[in-house]
Amino acid sequence: MDRDADVVVVGAGPVGTALALDLVRRGRSVLLLEARPTRPPGSRAIGVHPAGLAVLDALGVADELLAAGRRVRRGRAWGASGPIGELDLAALPPPFPFVLTVPQPITERVLREALVRTRPEALELGARVEGLAQDPDGVTILGRGMDGAERRWRAAVVVGCDGRDGAVREALRVGRLGGPYPDRFAMADLPEGPELADDEALIALARAGVVEGFPLPGGVRRWVVRVGPDDDPPPVGDALAVWVAERVALRTGLRPAPELAGGASAFGVERWLADRFAVGRVALAGDAAHVLSPIGGQGMNLGWLDAAALAAAVGTLWDGAEPTGPRIAAALDAVGRRRRRAARRAITRAAGNTALGRPVGPAAAAVRDALVGRYLRRPWAAMALARFTMGGLA
Repeated sequence: MDRDADVVVVGAGPVGTALALDLVRRGRSVLLLEARPTRPPGSRAIGVHPAGLAVLDALGVADELLAAGRRVRRGRAWGASGPIGELDLAALPPPFPFVLTVPQPITERVLREALVRTRPEALELGARVEGLAQDPDGVTILGRGMDGAERRWRAAVVVGCDGRDGAVREALRVGRLGGPYPDRFAMADLPEGPELADDEALIALARAGVVEGFPLPGGVRRWVVRVGPDDDPPPVGDALAVWVAERVALRTGLRPAPELAGGASAFGVERWLADRFAVGRVALAGDAAHVLSPIGGQGMNLGWLDAAALAAAVGTLWDGAEPTGPRIAAALDAVGRRRRRAARRAITRAAGNTALGRPVGPAAAAVRDALVGRYLRRPWAAMALARFTMGGLA
């Protein structure tokens, strides 16, 4: 059957690239289409959880990322009146008893270089998808190439990893549920001070709104603060770093240097869940299928778990005879149903994490501190550790 590839993956972000690499390693012919000729600057996703590291390890890229990142072995929780507990990530089972922090551009570069080393012709940049047409023998992808000319690609299977407003979900006419949260946050990468150990993260449930601090490579710590009801609107540009540093100091007593060492931005948060993750020969993964609040840092990792499940299912379709349309559709539907259940659980967890960090009054803060402190101690500590490191979402 004439086609460009067994599988066309749309979107060369961390999820799409991981999926393409996995399928190539399984012997499938793959074409990865990316509309952007270059990667945009900036990074929000920095946390690679043990479940995500296991996926990346199977792809042969974990060691390079481990060398580039920092290992968080302890999560320290502060309440309105001081320390209330901690999570000992070293209690996680091997081989990854920690959360790795590494900027998303590094993660994407490592994945893309691994794909190009393995199958250089698999990546096509500047390829914009505009529509899909399924038939009994395959899928035709309609779009434009780098030069703007009309293009058509042909595949047996298509996976959309092209983001929350991607063309693949739109072409499938798959609806979604969700919407924005009322919360807004600001973040900045600031020079790291001596107050916190280099392998620990801080979650401070201040009355005015949560503050999170995560170590990054290069002597930097990423600070994320919720914009409280009494805060001035966050400024733009380099002044945002000063604004973030001031809020960290007011809410925690820590005083990071206000000199900007990395990206700074203010952002809202939202959640979305596609009605279906598969239609016929086409599947959705990553942000194309689900969007989580970033508080908890599990969205990118959840996408990698989608990719691993899809690669395992799609990679075996050609064992034996050429797979029929119904066989492909059944395999994608089964994976999609399982991954949608996992995404629903992840969205619920992320919603809880987001709500936990909202501004509260003195009485509510005292109750929250007591409950969270109790949750972080035995016999609940193991449950808390699993919840915050993606347990049960594979």
